[in-house]
Amino acid sequence: MRTHLLFLLLALGACQRNESPPPPAKAPAAATPAPRAPAVVPPVTAGTAKLERGRYLVENVLACGSCHTPRDWSRYGGPTSGPALSGACWDDAAWELPGRVCAPNITSDPEHGIGRWTDEELLRALRDGTGRDGKTLFPLMPFLLYRELSDGDARAVIAWLRQAPATPRAGPRSAIPDEVYAQYKDLAAPTKAAVPEPATDDVSRGRYLATVAQCAACHAGMDEAGTPFVGGRPLPTPHGPEVVSNLTLHARGLGAVDEAAFVARFTAFKDLTPAPARAGQVNKLTMPWGFFAGLAEADLKALYRYLRTVPAVAPTAPSASGK
Repeated sequence: MRTHLLFLLLALGACQRNESPPPPAKAPAAATPAPRAPAVVPPVTAGTAKLERGRYLVENVLACGSCHTPRDWSRYGGPTSGPALSGACWDDAAWELPGRVCAPNITSDPEHGIGRWTDEELLRALRDGTGRDGKTLFPLMPFLLYRELSDGDARAVIAWLRQAPATPRAGPRSAIPDEVYAQYKDLAAPTKAAVPEPATDDVSRGRYLATVAQCAACHAGMDEAGTPFVGGRPLPTPHGPEVVSNLTLHARGLGAVDEAAFVARFTAFKDLTPAPARAGQVNKLTMPWGFFAGLAEADLKALYRYLRTVPAVAPTAPSASGK
């Protein structure tokens, strides 16, 4: 179980190292400015365009419901099985986690959801990784990647969650051993500068989508660096491991997949009737296909065009196309 957590942290760290620009050279101590405190967040206002953008991000790009909505893991693709965003727990044994990990209720319910949270508290959880209680969130919540979520998109997410139908559903809290918490507690950090919108060209937008949709982290390789997009890693599921695919231009990755076929992989899940999941078969449980099926065609094409810029690397293990 500990191994899976370390792989997760390694993948997130590798994604940050490989996908972000290198840091500037360290200035002498005397010239180093003092860290800025996080800016006070202005209240989120909800216009129609912002709400629609927030809905799209929550439901499709970030696929928040893949963790925060109950899902039926006995069915192919893990379809939702309860109220949207009302919270769900991940069994430690079935998913090889180091304890009980629960994604909380994030509907607008004031008692059990985020109805009484301030905008600043929500932004700290979303991008900084700090919960309302001041503790670092378990990094199954991909705050290390959401740090690249633009200010506009982050506020759109909050605007949508503010009016998401309230579900008065209480759930258990995560139960993580202290020695495991000690491994990731220092990952939380305040966002100290504004995060701009990505450039409008397809490759830049595709890179942005690949980051906030967590493609690089999940599709990391088995090597020590957890090289993004190489794939080959077997991710645990209740019905056995599923191997993530290679997303580079290698012949055993996206090398032989054209843009139309790439888009079709996602849209095929729009009208899928879930069949029973069975041990020994690929049940499509590690990739939130049902959520990503709603991605706009233009965004899928931008994502594909960005991935075409990733150098071809041989997969580190035979890809069983679990994702």
